[in-house]
Amino acid sequence: MIHPVTALNRYLFSWLFLAGVASCILGACKRDWHASPGSCSNTDYGHGVHCLGGAGAGGDNAGITSKTVSYVASPGLAVIAAAYTCADAKCQNAPKTLLRISDNLNDPELCFVPSPHSPFALAETSVGTQRLQEYIWMCPSIPSGVTSFTATCSSPNACSYITLTVTGWVGLAESDVFDVDGGAASSVQESSATLHTSSATRYTNELIYTFLDNTGDRTMTPMVPHRTALQFWPGNINTAAVVESPGPQSITTTWQGQDDWYGAVAAIKSATSRKQTEEIYRKP
Repeated sequence: MIHPVTALNRYLFSWLFLAGVASCILGACKRDWHASPGSCSNTDYGHGVHCLGGAGAGGDNAGITSKTVSYVASPGLAVIAAAYTCADAKCQNAPKTLLRISDNLNDPELCFVPSPHSPFALAETSVGTQRLQEYIWMCPSIPSGVTSFTATCSSPNACSYITLTVTGWVGLAESDVFDVDGGAASSVQESSATLHTSSATRYTNELIYTFLDNTGDRTMTPMVPHRTALQFWPGNINTAAVVESPGPQSITTTWQGQDDWYGAVAAIKSATSRKQTEEIYRKP
């Protein structure tokens, strides 16, 4: 979570690893990054699925209306966007607003569809007791001319710490893109986070995609078969894996030390996905 408690750590990291990208004025650091050394780069996930790149944007800003990330998406590229927000400066109230996803051409961008249970209402019952709202959207074919994406609060200045990530893909389904999804938050402070889909997946060769965050900005490492699709800030990660067989899906990330966490997962069909019953029927 990006908030003032960790502002100093975030500032120091930005100068060490993203020199010149972050700026700090009168002690209040503003962080809006539009590229990441932790982004996929034409990464092959198998079965024709490739992650071409990504970018993220966040900040320690309470009471804001929107957050924009710059990412030039080639026409026809599939784009997965994920975002979270709090309602107040301490993330103690459940958000009553909604986020919408747009780009520099269209507001909203109607090619995006939300995962079945987005927005997720996430509530930590661990020490942090944060309450958040999280989304995963997917656009199967982005229009020509898109160079940025924006998550906008449904009420002006009523969202806090909006954080948005986008990644670009080829090899994903062109319609009816989502299967199942799930969300969770920590019940105790721990050194790992595990997300589960709310029910078993039903298709072969699905992309299992996540967006996770921990409060103390502890760098997350996904456990195999998942790999990092985007990590634009320590403790903030998108992971992905193409899973061949349908069934219950889970993803675990680990870090050093004890921390609160929250996140969401979605199963996205690839171009080669087939429903389980179809696979069984075709077997001799």
